[in-house]
Amino acid sequence: MQLIVILLTTVSVLTFLSGAIVFFGSTKKDRARSAWYFAAAIFATVWMASISFFMIASPSTSETIDWHVKWTFISAIFLDAAFLGYGAWPKKFGRPVTLIFCLIGAIISCLILVKPESLYNEIILDNTGNSVNMNIGPLYVAYISYFGAIVPAIIAAFAQQFFKTSSERKRGGDIITMASFGISSTLVLIFNLILPLFNNWKLIWIGPLALAVTIIAVYYTILRYHMLNLSSIWLRIFSYVVVIASMAIVYMIIFSVIFAGLFRGSAPSTEVIVLNFIMIIIFIALMPALNGMLDFIKSLINGSQEKEKKTK
Repeated sequence: MQLIVILLTTVSVLTFLSGAIVFFGSTKKDRARSAWYFAAAIFATVWMASISFFMIASPSTSETIDWHVKWTFISAIFLDAAFLGYGAWPKKFGRPVTLIFCLIGAIISCLILVKPESLYNEIILDNTGNSVNMNIGPLYVAYISYFGAIVPAIIAAFAQQFFKTSSERKRGGDIITMASFGISSTLVLIFNLILPLFNNWKLIWIGPLALAVTIIAVYYTILRYHMLNLSSIWLRIFSYVVVIASMAIVYMIIFSVIFAGLFRGSAPSTEVIVLNFIMIIIFIALMPALNGMLDFIKSLINGSQEKEKKTK
């Protein structure tokens, strides 16, 4: 459980920073699209934070858990609405469609805030795993229908852009964005919408982690296909953040698997995980300095070898 929360925290930081860097580093031409991407990153961060708190919540936090459960549902609504804005806003039909989905999402969110019992009956906090008893009523049907409509709309926005543009470079970026969003949406549909209906809440962390696929894919399209125009300085910062967070995620997964294998399936303590996470961040952050030292040593070695050749 501790590892999952650490991974969710890492992905949420990666998501938020990527959105902020894209927004502040974009040109005026792409400022509207980057603003929608930043909004999607913010709501994705709230979504992951709410899920993390729900997974580690105990009976002593029963007074505040209701708000986290509500925002788990609400943030997912506006996450997809903002991502629709990122893909569809530059188009003529994109603006009204995005605003309509934002309005519908706001109405559903208000109903969740005012009458949460229309969506779920009870929040169960238990040592074996927290869960929520869903109320399969009109609000839940509206909630599911909202995602059933907006996900195809997002894919259609990128598909329309793919068929309309004559640039092979842009088409490549659209294909990667559609594929990554399709993968993430499928995993979210299974583990965050379908399985909870069968009272299986233990795997809801898979959906947020799958979101990292879309974030990294968008980063790749910006870097490789220039889907958004970022200044070189911000692009370097963006690259550095994505590389550090991605390496930290991979390292923590490998560390957890090795630890479980060596200690017969036991999980490392929170202190051990946090310490390892901090150490890998420090190591990665020092890599440029280490590379600089290695380059300096190589230049000294090459210089001494050249002097020896000249003396001979």
